[in-house]
Amino acid sequence: MDKQFQQDDVFTKANVDVASGVFLTSKDAEEFRAYKRRKKMTEVALAVTRSQGSLYNGEDLQRVCERAIRLRQAAIKTPLSKLDEAKKRLAGSFVRLDCVVGGDGETLDKVKAYEARLAVKKGAKEITVPVTPSLFDAARYTELRKGLKKIKRAIGKATLKVRVEKIYSPTALSRMARIASEIGAGYYSVPYFPGCERLRLDLTKGCLLETTGVETKETFQTLTEKGVERIVTDKAWEIYNDWMREAQDAPLTDKNAVVATTSGSDASSCATKFLEIAEKTNQAKKGETPTPRQEKMDIKLL
Repeated sequence: MDKQFQQDDVFTKANVDVASGVFLTSKDAEEFRAYKRRKKMTEVALAVTRSQGSLYNGEDLQRVCERAIRLRQAAIKTPLSKLDEAKKRLAGSFVRLDCVVGGDGETLDKVKAYEARLAVKKGAKEITVPVTPSLFDAARYTELRKGLKKIKRAIGKATLKVRVEKIYSPTALSRMARIASEIGAGYYSVPYFPGCERLRLDLTKGCLLETTGVETKETFQTLTEKGVERIVTDKAWEIYNDWMREAQDAPLTDKNAVVATTSGSDASSCATKFLEIAEKTNQAKKGETPTPRQEKMDIKLL
């Protein structure tokens, strides 16, 4: 046993369950760490593909489009006036064009429908329609539903996004989420606020949740973990770099790992103790022996 475990070898318990623990030599442990790091970086890159850029706050169009392509973002949200140029910049990529029509929402439904048809002809695959604030404030949901249906018919197979421009009461937002689902919208878009992910519970018929105005990595991570399908942010590049740097600098073992640096015969006794506990746990699971309270591992680091 002493020959097997040389000085300063590292033993890593790769699973919180002792019975399924795997003990690695230094070389194998380093390879495992590299694998975990690559996996984390891949997860970060995948999460960012759910984000969406925006051209609504005076951002440089060329830079936004180039970064969207490099990050493989889902789409770019753009006004109708910038649609043609954005289309040229994104030519050949998988980044979709999401055109916002109807200004701030206080526009006639027939005007919104006209702009939506024009945007689709110009190449937009997604159409964002702000709900009319005055109707929403007055809870005139029947009129809102009727106008949105008209726009849905006008854009054909393009994806409709029903957008709420400001934060309302949870009841009003939930009601609007159900209307968006009923008319066949692809997304229900709301500004970010703590707990906004709970609106997913009101969405049916394949309608997904989009959150706008995300500014920080922590918020982005939280929304991703909560299952929000589309996150609109003009900070995607900064979020990606910070998150990727965090993944690269992450601890070499996860929070469930147990690492002991031992030497000589101490390494042998340490490993033997691990194996004894693992064997007892396995026997207990199989019902071969009575199961006392699970033993705790007391490892003395020398």
